[in-house]
Amino acid sequence: MFSISQEALNKIFNDDTIYHYTKASTAIDYILHKNQLRFNGTVTSSDPIESEKAHRGTVAFGNLIGAERSKNVDDDLRELHEYVEELETTFNMVCFCKNSTCESSMYGFEGNEELYGFTKMRMWDQYADRFSGVCIALSKEKILELNNGLELIEKDVEYFKLRELCTRKVSYIQENHLIKVGIDEYKKLIKSILEERSFFSKHTDYSGENEYRIGTYFKTEKCTIERVKNEYHFDRTMMLNIENCIKCIFVSSFANDKQKSDLLNYSDKLGIDLFEIDWKYDSFKVRNVKQEKLFYENLSPTSGTS
Repeated sequence: MFSISQEALNKIFNDDTIYHYTKASTAIDYILHKNQLRFNGTVTSSDPIESEKAHRGTVAFGNLIGAERSKNVDDDLRELHEYVEELETTFNMVCFCKNSTCESSMYGFEGNEELYGFTKMRMWDQYADRFSGVCIALSKEKILELNNGLELIEKDVEYFKLRELCTRKVSYIQENHLIKVGIDEYKKLIKSILEERSFFSKHTDYSGENEYRIGTYFKTEKCTIERVKNEYHFDRTMMLNIENCIKCIFVSSFANDKQKSDLLNYSDKLGIDLFEIDWKYDSFKVRNVKQEKLFYENLSPTSGTS
């Protein structure tokens, strides 16, 4: 009776909808409270292949092997190594999950659950507090428009085998290429490799996450004001504004009643639906919490005269 409607599913089953999994406490105390998502550095990722930097060196070919370098070339090579290090260290991102696309979605939700970005079992386990958290559905288009001033870099994540991943990072600086094109052109090449490949590549084992990322380089002028223990910080945290970008919220049935109540209050405030994922032994059901609440409120007896 209160299951998610096809109309509600149609509103989120599109390329514009992206999903962010998190703990219920994080959603309530930070994300929904301030309408913001925190950027995190790539180097802080728990995935060692993603967070570890490549072992870089300088290589030369042909008559440059063993040849003495000029001071200018030596300085340029050092600058290029520092440039790669700076970009890798300062790149920050917010991660989302996408819907899959398939025409079979027209036949309804049941039997096609895996196509939707809010039904990813691994994501509920790994990022949403072991099936006790929250999944927030958002509009990609609105987020990008709202945060245009942050110089965003956004792209779908691509997935590769181990032997392929090594080609996705900047492993070496080539002296021959530096001499051929100059340091400015080489920097453009490095930046394009990082932004088109390195920052958006993961091992194929993660492919089920169907990930989309929004990133930017850390700059103090992009930081938000943050208060910690009565001290204000202006230069350490970047946030992605998601005001008026949330389409609906999914909460796990394993979340506690206080968290569900807080999320319901936020859904009322934002004018969006709150859906509860009710886990079963063989599947799950999706209930519209707001509809259910309104129904039982309308059943409440009214006072009258006899």
